[in-house]
Amino acid sequence: MSNAKSMFNPHDTIVSKRASGILLIFGILVLIIGLGTTLYTMNNNFVIYLSGIGVILAIFSFIYIIKQYERSIILRFGKYHKRIGPGINYRIPFIDNVLVIDIRERVREFKAERMLTKDNVPVTIDAILRYKIIEDRAKDAILNVENFNEMIQQVSQTTLRNNIGSSLFQDILSKREEINQHIRSIISNEASNWGIEVAGVEIRQVIIPQELEAAMSKQAQAEREKNARIIYSESEVLVANKFDEASKVYANNPVAYALRQSNMLFESIKVQGNTIVMVPSETLNSMGFGNLAMTVAYLENTKKAASTMEQKENKN
Repeated sequence: MSNAKSMFNPHDTIVSKRASGILLIFGILVLIIGLGTTLYTMNNNFVIYLSGIGVILAIFSFIYIIKQYERSIILRFGKYHKRIGPGINYRIPFIDNVLVIDIRERVREFKAERMLTKDNVPVTIDAILRYKIIEDRAKDAILNVENFNEMIQQVSQTTLRNNIGSSLFQDILSKREEINQHIRSIISNEASNWGIEVAGVEIRQVIIPQELEAAMSKQAQAEREKNARIIYSESEVLVANKFDEASKVYANNPVAYALRQSNMLFESIKVQGNTIVMVPSETLNSMGFGNLAMTVAYLENTKKAASTMEQKENKN
């Protein structure tokens, strides 16, 4: 058996050639030796044994097995004869050449190194390609291209580089799925000539220089800060509008305004943990503290005076 190997993956078998001539020659030699020994020995059992081995080897030279995940074609006198499915099959030694190919799905990595995007951003793209041989078109994968694995990888890299060069950097980050589908469609059109079905293309990683990454991080931070300030200013406008609506309600309803003043005063004192001092409203009005702002100022002055007196007492 001789194997054609992929240039970029030395462990990947492309096409296997199932040879049969050597086995047939060996079987004929064993048969000749078995028949020739009859001239020099009278041991018929030994002759029969050798002859049987020679016949079996000759028969097996006509038979070969194709596994479930393989497909093969037969070249008779160098020309395409037919396609063979899995199971036990036969060929004619020295006349038929059997080529076997694996039709299982394959995964290949490919990348575009230090490419410039449309807006001149240097990037390195790492992607994977999933593909397999179409069962009914194994002939095309064997006969139409010398090494379909290497060919599809080269096409994938070229297609990726062309798409990166014509795309904006932001689109590569935000529209990755669209780019995957576009690259897949281009590769599929090329690979269809070789009997290959492209199952998918996925960009795994987008690498940019460290200094550019730091600059983009600062830009993103500034953008977030700008959005935060805009949201804060919009909230201030909403609050001002609500206060404007509330002022109209309180202007037409003095009782509601007075209740609101009392509630705000109560909440302020409760949060600070101070004692509530009840002062008749007539007293406050006579002192000029009839509204809420003046009331709060009065209470603050009272607290400061009390604190000053307490400090003087402590000194004494």
